[in-house]
Amino acid sequence: MNVRIEKPQAVSYWKPLIVVLIIAAGLVLWPRFSSRPYKSLAYEILGFEGDVQIYDLQSRSWRAPKRGEEFATSQKLKTGVDGVINFQVENELHLRLKENSEIQNEESRAMGKREVYKLRLAKGVFFGATTRQFERKQTADKAILQILTSDYVANIHGAIFRMQVSGQQVQENKVGVLRGFAEVSKPSFIFRSEGVRIRGLEETSVAGGVIKPATRVTPEAWGLMKEAYELLEKTAVMEAEQIDLSKSAGSFFNVVFDHGSFYTPKVGYAGREFFKDPDSGQVFLETEYDVFPMGSFSGVYIKTRDFDISKYTGLSFEVRRKAEEGAPESFFIELKSKGNVVRRYAPRTFEKTWKLVEFDFHEKKPLVVNEVVFVFTNARVGEAKKGMLEFRNIELIPLPKATATVPQGAIQAAVVSPSQSSVKQTIPSSVAPQTPAPVADSSLVVPKEVSLQQ
Repeated sequence: MNVRIEKPQAVSYWKPLIVVLIIAAGLVLWPRFSSRPYKSLAYEILGFEGDVQIYDLQSRSWRAPKRGEEFATSQKLKTGVDGVINFQVENELHLRLKENSEIQNEESRAMGKREVYKLRLAKGVFFGATTRQFERKQTADKAILQILTSDYVANIHGAIFRMQVSGQQVQENKVGVLRGFAEVSKPSFIFRSEGVRIRGLEETSVAGGVIKPATRVTPEAWGLMKEAYELLEKTAVMEAEQIDLSKSAGSFFNVVFDHGSFYTPKVGYAGREFFKDPDSGQVFLETEYDVFPMGSFSGVYIKTRDFDISKYTGLSFEVRRKAEEGAPESFFIELKSKGNVVRRYAPRTFEKTWKLVEFDFHEKKPLVVNEVVFVFTNARVGEAKKGMLEFRNIELIPLPKATATVPQGAIQAAVVSPSQSSVKQTIPSSVAPQTPAPVADSSLVVPKEVSLQQ
């Protein structure tokens, strides 16, 4: 009897592994390609100048765009040597395509409660800025903004940014961020590849398919990126809304009739926005600053009317730094009367939680203040050259009841005669300023009249 003994075959793991990979790929791709109900979204063309064209899907040809028309999914925009075009998602995204550039609306739709915006930058320079409303949606995972290129993918998170695509493999492509952050990674069809996160005042470059680590921007790079701040400019209607909102920010705004920001575009930026917090219902004042270049001087001005500081003990407010953003190293609050600084306060140590700050005016005689200014400067060496502060409950502290009533004769005696009003009064340097409220980090009473030129 012949018995045939066969050598046992080695166990093959390839077949089950392939099956597992196929199943995994199916699970990943199913949400992408399965038919799900969605609502089409589109951008709005705001304005343009120079050589600008939009690809018409019906005629399948290029034509001049129209102000107010939609920039829909699958359409393209391109600019010539002198062309620039602005487009937006109202109250959410503000975008600009620069000269010799081309971009495609890859996808813009709402799937369930999530808004998806994807753009493909083929070449050129592209600026963008997200609004508070869009950032709130992103925090709740209800919106995404993604910029695709042939070499990298940029996921934008509450950011002001600049992107550059050369269109040639030998040249570097760049992504820079002024505020917020962006995640830059290599394109991947199935699995998301690990990338680089860049934050405010940082940039990264991509060359030969390699994404370089994030680095701090140079003055030259900042000069190229600062144009993105122009996308934050408010319309007349928006400014009127800001005035109305500010009236609910505290009793201090009962004496305020105007406010805004000041800065020199070439060497800095400042912005202010009043908004109603959705959680508490309170109105906050958010101040944003960028004093990266040397010599920067920017801030927020608040114009007041009939504001006699002798009628109040002082000013109080709550302040905090915004998470993910810097806090100022050189910041002070000035009170001005007829253009002269009469009080200067310098709060310090801003935290991510609310902190109460109080400043005493220390004024017994009538002194009318016409303007209150929040100032950010580049005076100190450090990294915190860009950031945000939020304020709430900005209140005037009333005088104690015991001293609220002053005899009429005392009031008349406190008024300076016309002949004396032209004489500058100064406090000798040997006299120490009065002690401020305990909760204030720093409070400095400056001479009665100090010219800004001194």
